[in-house]
Amino acid sequence: MKQLKLISFMAVAFLALSEAEGATVIIDPSVKYQRFEGWGSSLCWWANNTGRWSAANRARLVGAIVNPDTGLGYNIFRYNIGGGDRPGHNHLTKGNGGAAIPGFKPTENGPYDWSADSCQRNILLEIAAQGKDLIFEAFSNSPPWWMTKSGCAAGSSDGSDNLKSDYFDDFADYLTEVVKHYKETYNILFRTVEPFNEPSAGWWNSNGTQEGCGFKNNQSLMIVELGKALAAKNLFPATTVSASDETSIEQALKTLNAYSQSALDYISQINTHSYSGYNFRTQLAQAAASKGKRLWQSETGPLHKDDNSNIALWMADVIIRDLREMKAEAWLDWQICDPSGNWMTINADLTNQRFTYTSRFYMHSAFSRFIRPGSQIIASNNDNTVAALVPSTGSLVVVIRNGTGSSVDYTFDLSKFSELGETVKIHRFSLPGSLTSLPDIPVSGKSFSISVPGQTVTTCVIPGVIPAECDPPVLTPYAKVNNDPWQETDEVTVDEGDSLILGPQPLTGDWTWSGPQNFSSNSREVKFENIRPGQAGNYKALYTNSYGCTSSVIIKVNIIPVVSLVNQFQKFTFRPVGVKGSIITVNGSENRPIFLELYNLRGSVIYRKKVLKPSSIPVSSIAGRGSYIVKAMGNSGEVLYISRINGI
Repeated sequence: MKQLKLISFMAVAFLALSEAEGATVIIDPSVKYQRFEGWGSSLCWWANNTGRWSAANRARLVGAIVNPDTGLGYNIFRYNIGGGDRPGHNHLTKGNGGAAIPGFKPTENGPYDWSADSCQRNILLEIAAQGKDLIFEAFSNSPPWWMTKSGCAAGSSDGSDNLKSDYFDDFADYLTEVVKHYKETYNILFRTVEPFNEPSAGWWNSNGTQEGCGFKNNQSLMIVELGKALAAKNLFPATTVSASDETSIEQALKTLNAYSQSALDYISQINTHSYSGYNFRTQLAQAAASKGKRLWQSETGPLHKDDNSNIALWMADVIIRDLREMKAEAWLDWQICDPSGNWMTINADLTNQRFTYTSRFYMHSAFSRFIRPGSQIIASNNDNTVAALVPSTGSLVVVIRNGTGSSVDYTFDLSKFSELGETVKIHRFSLPGSLTSLPDIPVSGKSFSISVPGQTVTTCVIPGVIPAECDPPVLTPYAKVNNDPWQETDEVTVDEGDSLILGPQPLTGDWTWSGPQNFSSNSREVKFENIRPGQAGNYKALYTNSYGCTSSVIIKVNIIPVVSLVNQFQKFTFRPVGVKGSIITVNGSENRPIFLELYNLRGSVIYRKKVLKPSSIPVSSIAGRGSYIVKAMGNSGEVLYISRINGI
């Protein structure tokens, strides 16, 4: 600990020296880093408390969180799937009692209780109604109490792993049932589900004040079981696995490097808390990139703050370093309405259902209102700054932190841009807590100069920018067949008669489509209802972002035609076959055998059976998900029944 404090002191001393000297800062749009997905917070435990507020008061609070003009503009939220503690346990008291998140399956043999957790859900649904560019993640602090070795959702008796060895698949089933329920009931799609929270920390003990579960061992096994459960319920790959939410960046790196390839196949995103292990930010970024995984800073706060600096300026430094060094693609606070002064961004008066803003609210807004989802973090050669190109506004944003006690003069070199606006809009966070718009500063000779007062965060917005080298934007192709989940693919195969949506991303910008049969569109999403074979082919989308940079993506559409079979859909006086859902019932007998055949839509027989007694045949045991032709014939080969089963 002494060594850590010495390093911290030396870093602060160096920072103060470099800031006091001032600098010429070069902003280089040709050096691109992460594509930034946004800002956010966990919902527990504040949502469990404020979810009890009236609908009008909840709406006002959520507006202060998601509105990008007057609020924080947050768009990423982590919903806590509660494990639920054993009846009679009343020790989950943290967060003004908000830590007692109800579980959905209070007993092993009893049914799910979908009325549970109504308070956190109230906030989640209000966010879904008001927010834009939303990304939802589900995460767990502990399995249900009855899956644990200790019988307590706060942890084991000694901080060791607490999930029973034969309950990995049960826990995966529990998490995915909740994810599935929210998708089907509330149209909430969790893009990722995280089964751990600080799993290697060793401090999750029974009868503690919050849910927690040691998971130092067998993380790969848990991830594989969770991935398999998502796939079995047709949730994967629209919902994938994230891991591991270790408390330390160093531990997150060790855990990632220990994962099996089978586990990595289900993981799309690496989550880490940035409470400690700061020297490993760059290494974790490199490891996540080498494995092709997104990297989120998924939780942080002043857990190890050990100086007297102002909390808002201390947290601003964490943000800048997480973005610059760790290349975090999202930055999330622990919880917005924490009851502790240094941790809270919004101070929620639970008794009177009112709220006020802290200094951290205005500091966070200096980042989050301007570096919007979809921004590209680019190079700036000063450690106290972060720079981003923002396609949604066609602007360059530079945020400057000055944690010293005196002003620092900066000159920003923008010579690597081919076009710039004539002025710089200035927004400044100052203590004790405000975010103020200041007079514009002129751009002269592709540069501007600014004096930044001590103890401030200053946001500079330069509109009308075009990088000197207009690199093609990165496009991601997506397709959706019928009511199936979106899939990331540049080739999709559908059956004739299906519905199809092509919807590449990013979400903003101008789109121009071309395709077979003189197809054209200027919408990002293009829809086809009752698609026909003649519509097969390559669909090209040309994209132009707000900088004037263009790129294109081609999505190939394959269409399987319906084979025309004799007497298809004809009405018969004798119906030996019935179809309900995915079950085929066949009324065969010894005296009147039925010859049943199942075709795919290409006309190939994939199943044939002589039925001599009344039978129920589930299509799922014969073939996979899709559409089929069912045909029944008599003993002499006469067609008794023929029809199509759609989209089972």
